[in-house]
Amino acid sequence: MRCALFALATVLVPSPGLAQLAGPNDEGVAFNHVHLSVADVDLHKTLWAGLLEGVVTEKAGYTAVQIPGALIFFTEREPSGPSVGTSVDHVGFKVRDLEAVLAWWRDRGYPVDDEWSGGEGLPQAYVTMPNGTRVELTGDPALRESSEMHHVHHYSPRPRELLAWYVEMFGGVPRTRGTIQTTADVPGTNLSFAEGESVSPTTGTAIDHIGFEVDDIHAFAGKLRERGVEFEVEPFHVESLDIWVAFFIDPAGTRVEISQGLNTF
Repeated sequence: MRCALFALATVLVPSPGLAQLAGPNDEGVAFNHVHLSVADVDLHKTLWAGLLEGVVTEKAGYTAVQIPGALIFFTEREPSGPSVGTSVDHVGFKVRDLEAVLAWWRDRGYPVDDEWSGGEGLPQAYVTMPNGTRVELTGDPALRESSEMHHVHHYSPRPRELLAWYVEMFGGVPRTRGTIQTTADVPGTNLSFAEGESVSPTTGTAIDHIGFEVDDIHAFAGKLRERGVEFEVEPFHVESLDIWVAFFIDPAGTRVEISQGLNTF
């Protein structure tokens, strides 16, 4: 059974050496997942697993693809719009052999939107998934695995303020990534921020939300409240999975999930 509820997430047992998720930072936070709205779960699990050489895992009606550094979840529903134009324009991944990955993509009848040499001195490309999720691919021959999570690219009318907000809330470490000065690292991924006017919220769109794993959801939620966060969904226990989850909206309109227990289920 496919579940249409976004408030729950699949719990995956990582395969050794493949989908190892990052350990927490000093704030007790690590990046965990991207959750997509898709009209056809079977199609998307095949495409994502093939593109990134990930592993498909299904549990209790949920489907996800796991790669090093992140889990990619799917909820079967027609997205209300593409990721471009929202506060999360795209998600980025590194791949060891970009040429082979793009050939695989083209062989399945899909176009490559753009190719260029990136600011980090590595070849890059954009592709768009059938649900409207824009994906940035960066080729890195030195990569140990076939692919890994690389970045989430946020758009906001005030990117520096949003960067500062994520640094405060999640303990991100600011750094320049290539030519992009407004970025911060959290364990598992880079969070990048660009200027974009009139961006729309992510809820219900191709990229519905992003997720972070925390050590203690109640303590962390308390800290977020003290810093001005109002929860869309307060922390609650998912008995069937023995995890805790909560949701809120960031200042740019991105839906954010925090979870406790997803890494150790």
